[in-house]
Amino acid sequence: MWVEQAIYTSLPRDGKAGYHVVSRSRGVSDEDTRTLAIWSPSHGALLLDGANQVSVNFHPLADGRYALSRSCEGLPEYSGRGGRQIYTHALILERSHVERSGYRLLALYRDALALGHFRYRPDPDPVLEPVELGRCHRASDPKEMVARARDLGLGDLSEVRRQLVSGESIRLRFSGDRVFLAECLLDLLPREIIPTLSFSTSLQISSVRPYRLSILG
Repeated sequence: MWVEQAIYTSLPRDGKAGYHVVSRSRGVSDEDTRTLAIWSPSHGALLLDGANQVSVNFHPLADGRYALSRSCEGLPEYSGRGGRQIYTHALILERSHVERSGYRLLALYRDALALGHFRYRPDPDPVLEPVELGRCHRASDPKEMVARARDLGLGDLSEVRRQLVSGESIRLRFSGDRVFLAECLLDLLPREIIPTLSFSTSLQISSVRPYRLSILG
């Protein structure tokens, strides 16, 4: 299946400076870029440690599609403010893409990562082409995820599951692999809930980025 893509980072381009959508494929609208700019992290927003060098994020777009993104550090910040730029590469998913994957968003993420779609590009082309993702993803096994979560010391996730199903926004702190924790939680949820659950695995809390599930260090 083919998906659109966009890159949000800090680069001087086309008369713009600072953080903005610097690259996108033709199917990404101006409205999409404005929404991506709201949800994507800027300077100092990443929470990185030895077990977590990226943040995986998922959120809705205004046109009924979704953005599945990977945020990482890039080159030193060009503006001289110190630190490194934050580079967010988003794949734009239709509802049908999510359904076709069996609602396995992290399987789609790993697929895109293995295919090189999320590779860091210090100077990306302004116009990107759509990219292809695989069509077959192994069905989730909630019992397997519960066992793996227990082995990693995550404990009983039933209360967190209840909160997510009821529509609450929650913040979890975890020093281990936060992408894996997100996958455990998603695999425990009813399928119809998953497209409604925005999440990030390693971003600072911000009122501008209203993720329902925020996993922190």
